[in-house]
Amino acid sequence: MTEKDANTLLEQIRKIIWNSPADGNLSFPPQDRKFCVTEELKQLHTSIKRIIGQIMQVINGVYKQQRDVKSAFLRLKEQVEKERRFNRLLVSIMDSLKEWVIVTEKETGEILYANELAKKQFYDPETRSIVCEKDCPFMARLQSCQGQETEQRYEFQCFHNKIFQVKAYTLLWEDKKAVVHIITDITCQKENEAFLEVMAYQDELTGLNNRRNCLETIDRYMEKGVPFSICMIDLDDLKQINDQFGHLHGDDYIKLVSEEIKQSAGEEDFTCRYGGDEFVVLYKDCCEQDAVEKLAAIDRNLADGKTEYPMSISYGVVYVEAGTDVLSEDVIKRADEKMYCFKRARKQINRKSTV
Repeated sequence: MTEKDANTLLEQIRKIIWNSPADGNLSFPPQDRKFCVTEELKQLHTSIKRIIGQIMQVINGVYKQQRDVKSAFLRLKEQVEKERRFNRLLVSIMDSLKEWVIVTEKETGEILYANELAKKQFYDPETRSIVCEKDCPFMARLQSCQGQETEQRYEFQCFHNKIFQVKAYTLLWEDKKAVVHIITDITCQKENEAFLEVMAYQDELTGLNNRRNCLETIDRYMEKGVPFSICMIDLDDLKQINDQFGHLHGDDYIKLVSEEIKQSAGEEDFTCRYGGDEFVVLYKDCCEQDAVEKLAAIDRNLADGKTEYPMSISYGVVYVEAGTDVLSEDVIKRADEKMYCFKRARKQINRKSTV
């Protein structure tokens, strides 16, 4: 090989090295026999071809990775925007709720959010805190949820006798671990429940206990071995007063008798409107004779009352000793029988006096 031939071959190699990487192709057409390369040059050609191929793979891989990163970034950006729209919708919904909603940071208890209703009630946006009395126990109770993972439900009564129902849930709020408190004022609900419970055991017209309460009290007295006198009381001529003077006067008659019964009873005694024109009194630790004297005094007071119509009561008394084992209905029945005997006897006396 002449010097000219060698220079020509080197020029070919330079072209291969510097011009081929654009497409990674190191192949070239067969050369003339006079340019046959040695074994070392063949190996160099093979190595260069392999290196260029690897370089092309890296270039293509980096480009693909850049495309994947860009695609992931766009997806993440879209997801963030979706979450922002969802959070705006969530805040809008919470602002429209009738319940108070307060979000506190899980670790510190700092208020992160309060809906419009909560803000109007007791939230100061400038200090980002609940405006309440010093050492507010309600706020302390809200903060006691911090650090807990489970859902909590409880009721709380504040200084002002307001009763709140609180539901507390953990959630992620603007990348912070938080607790959302949904607070409902159930004061009116509790008052209504208490009223209905009282009405279940109390007579609406007189304020005395009702029949159900009476039967349960008699059973309780006998279970505990408490001696008592049970008195069955009936208003005389209530129907005639209703017919002649009207039901309003009849109601006044019932209320006058109930007041007299209340005054005759002690703190440990039990008074009841049993139904219609019938009343029951349980005089605790009171013998039959003493109970009869109390009822006679009530009858005299009614007779002396200044009304357009005469007022009186008929009554029957049964003394129940300690340890008596009998049904409450049976005791009332015996007292009721005595009361009707008294009523018949009074009517007979009245008829004789008018003859």
